[in-house]
Amino acid sequence: MQAASSTTLGPRTIPFGEFLAALIHSLGEEGVGLHVLRNYDGFPVSNNSRDLDLLIPRADLPRAIRAIRSIQGVRIVGYAERHYVASVLLAGVSGAPEARALQVDFYLVLTWKGIPYLQIDRVLKAAMRRQAGELNFFVPHPVHEAIISLFAGLLLGGTLKEKYFPQAQRTFAAARLEAVDALQPQFGLKVATRLVDSVIDGDRPRVIACIRPLRAALALRSLRTPLRSARNIVRHYALEFKARCTPADLETVCILGPSGCGATAIIEGLMPILQSSSVLVEKRDSGPRLPPLVQSREIRLSAQTRAEPQDNSLTSSLSILRWLVEEWQSQFVGKSLPTLRVCESACYELLADPGGSHFSGPKWVLRLVGKLLPPAELWIFLEPFTESTQLIGQTVSPSHAHNRFAAYRSFLKTRKKYVILDAGKPSAVVTEEAYAAIIDALAERADKQLKSRLK
Repeated sequence: MQAASSTTLGPRTIPFGEFLAALIHSLGEEGVGLHVLRNYDGFPVSNNSRDLDLLIPRADLPRAIRAIRSIQGVRIVGYAERHYVASVLLAGVSGAPEARALQVDFYLVLTWKGIPYLQIDRVLKAAMRRQAGELNFFVPHPVHEAIISLFAGLLLGGTLKEKYFPQAQRTFAAARLEAVDALQPQFGLKVATRLVDSVIDGDRPRVIACIRPLRAALALRSLRTPLRSARNIVRHYALEFKARCTPADLETVCILGPSGCGATAIIEGLMPILQSSSVLVEKRDSGPRLPPLVQSREIRLSAQTRAEPQDNSLTSSLSILRWLVEEWQSQFVGKSLPTLRVCESACYELLADPGGSHFSGPKWVLRLVGKLLPPAELWIFLEPFTESTQLIGQTVSPSHAHNRFAAYRSFLKTRKKYVILDAGKPSAVVTEEAYAAIIDALAERADKQLKSRLK
C-alpha cells in the first residue's frame, strides 16, 4: 500500500449534537432506545466527558453497533469488548473543542468481577425520559445513577471519584430509603445503610472504609447462584486476561524517515488530533537510542584498537536483540486498555537502512530482527521527493539519497501495510496525510473485528 499525494486538510467532523440526533434516530430504526448513564447535562450542545456512557442489554449490542455504522460521516476506528462493557471508538465526531473522535461505551452489565451489583433490567425499567432541545432519550432513576456513578470508582477501582460524590450525596439525602432499598438485595441491610449514611454525612474516610464490606457482602451473596456466578467470574477474568496479556487491543503505527525529515514534529502534531481514536493514545520512543557503537567509517582504527571492532560488534548485536525482546515484552506487559502507539526509534531506521548506519554487528542479525519484529498496523515513511536531500545535517548527492530511499522502500515492502509521504511538503500537510492514513488503517482493522462480532 502506498499513498503520497493529496489529502484534504481539516476533515469535516460532525458536531456532537448532530451526532447525538443521528444516533437516537439510528438506534430507533434498530429498535433500541438511547439510555445515557451520566454526564448528559450539556446535551445536546456538548458532552461533559471524554466519552459517552450508554446502557443496553447485551442482546442489543449487535443492533447498536449496526446503528452507529449507519451514521453518515462517522467511522468506527476501534472496538474492544469486555464482560461488562463494549467500547466503540469513532472518528469524525467532535465531542470537544478541536476533537476529531469520540469514545462510546456500551455498558452491558453492572458488575464487580462479574458479580452484578445492580440488575440491568431493573435499571432500564426504572429509567426516566429526558428532553434536551428537540432530542429525547432515557436516563437512569436518580438513585440508580448515583449508585452507578459512585461505584464506578468506589467498588470497581477502590477509590472515590470526587466528580460524582456531590451528586450522590444530594441524591441519597433526598431519597435515603430508596437508596438503601436499591442496595439491600446485593449487599444486605447493614452494609447498605452504612454506605448510604456515610455518603449523606460526607464522611469520605468512612465511605472508603465501606469498600471491603461491600465487596465481601457482594461475594457472599453471589453464592446463592454458584454456577451462574462462577460462569460470570470466569468470563470476566478471561476477557481481562485477554485485554492485559495479549496484543489483541494494541495498535501500533511506526513512523520513520532519514534525519531531517521531521518525524518527531509530525508525531507531535498527530498526538492531539488522534485523542479518542483509541482508549489510550501514547507516543513511544521504541527502545533505546543506539549508542555510538563505532566511529565513522572514514576514520581508520589504529593498531592499538584492533580488538575494538569485535567488542563493538558484540555490543551492537546485543543492543539490537535486547530491543527486540523489549518490543515483544511491550506487546503483553503494561497494557490494560485498547491502546494506539505511535512509535519512532533509531532502531527502526537501522533495520530499514542498515547501509546508512554505523552498526558494527553482522548484517544477518539485522535481517533476523527485522523478520521477528512484532507486527505493526501501519508503517509511515517520510521521504523527501527532492533532487538533493538534507540528511543528518549534510546535503547528500541525489544518487546517495536514491540508494538510501531504495533501501527504505525495500524494507517497507516486507511490511503488511505502509504509506510513503512527501516530507518536503509543509509539516501541517504531512501531518494531515499521516492522520488520514492512520484512520484508514484503524478503520480497516475495526471492520474486520466487527464482522465476526455481528455474525
